[in-house]
Amino acid sequence: MRRILRRTKTLVAAAAACAGAASLPPALAADVPMAAEPVDYVRVCDAFGSGFLYVPGTETCFRVMGRVRADYRVYGSDQAYGGPGFYSNSADGYVFRARGYLYQDSRTNTEYGLLRTYSEIWFTVDTNAPDTAVFIRNAYIQFGGLTAGRGTSFYDLYFGDTFNTVFKMAGMGNPDFATNLVGYTADFGSGFSATLALEDTVYRQSGIQSAAGITDQGGVRVPDVVANINLKQDWGVAQLMAATHEVRTSTGRADSELGYSVGAGLIVNLPMIAKGDRIGIQGGYADGALMYVGPQAQGPSVVDGVVRNGNLKLTSAWAIGASGIHFWTADWSSALGASYLDVQAPNPGTDFSNIDLQGNLVFRPVKGLQIGTEVEWKYVQPDKGADRNGLVGMLRVQRDF
Repeated sequence: MRRILRRTKTLVAAAAACAGAASLPPALAADVPMAAEPVDYVRVCDAFGSGFLYVPGTETCFRVMGRVRADYRVYGSDQAYGGPGFYSNSADGYVFRARGYLYQDSRTNTEYGLLRTYSEIWFTVDTNAPDTAVFIRNAYIQFGGLTAGRGTSFYDLYFGDTFNTVFKMAGMGNPDFATNLVGYTADFGSGFSATLALEDTVYRQSGIQSAAGITDQGGVRVPDVVANINLKQDWGVAQLMAATHEVRTSTGRADSELGYSVGAGLIVNLPMIAKGDRIGIQGGYADGALMYVGPQAQGPSVVDGVVRNGNLKLTSAWAIGASGIHFWTADWSSALGASYLDVQAPNPGTDFSNIDLQGNLVFRPVKGLQIGTEVEWKYVQPDKGADRNGLVGMLRVQRDF
């Protein structure tokens, strides 16, 4: 009985204390501890790899990355080649470049598949272009198998393992190239996939010339139709690809023609030699679609077609490029690349070929930092006229974060 009375007195005293606190003046009531509001902290998202965080209050994961690059180039091109070089007092003998990169990646798993947005923006200042240039390299949405926006062409597979920054190697994709597109990729499992896409024609135009050498490029009417079949395995990647490309004059004096390109590429991983080692090769044939096989061809007639006697004649070309990288240690690597391009132009005496050779040595003292030097050489051999040589040596310092 006494125990019950003691408990009752305790409960009454507690109730009185609470009532007293509720009746305190505002100045004193503020000292009474209050429950803290819940905080929605940013959480780590490990569903898509390192660096991703959850957008607070959602199931969307995002990652922001960056890169800063400094290039220092010295040119030894001859006068016939043109461009920077020491052959003339009016030509630049060197070019310095500073470039910043900003990457944004967001991903959400949905019942229809992955929903992803990705963007990549470049900010560049060069010696011979002192104003800051802003270039949107990528800006696309992926939803399931759908890709819409701006990005790498579905035709391109391999870009080489050298810096490939001045003389773009033939046969391979251009690492500085991007296009507006919309495409759908069907995944058949076991690493097999196929893609069908519409890509902006203007980004692959080399132009049209009349017999007098005047540009005669017409407006676009039909986008490029690009298709590929791709196989991804632990050993590497293989791909077959094809594209159509409309060639249209501006004057209407000649009918438009439908050009095309077909190609194949292969990348083989070589971890049995050293971690990160690989080799790759890509090549193709084009008729009226020169930039699919020669992304930066140099010669007397770098066009998709020529108007002769009122008829539009297409330029044909074939090219092949190969490259590879070897890690001597975890910190040191070397890469070599070579390519050959042969162009058969409609105008007599304007056929030509290109040979490109590149090699580099790269040091990675800490994670995310590269310090490398590279030599790039392009040899232009026209059917008529003098041969040309382009040469550049460069130093690169790059930090990824």
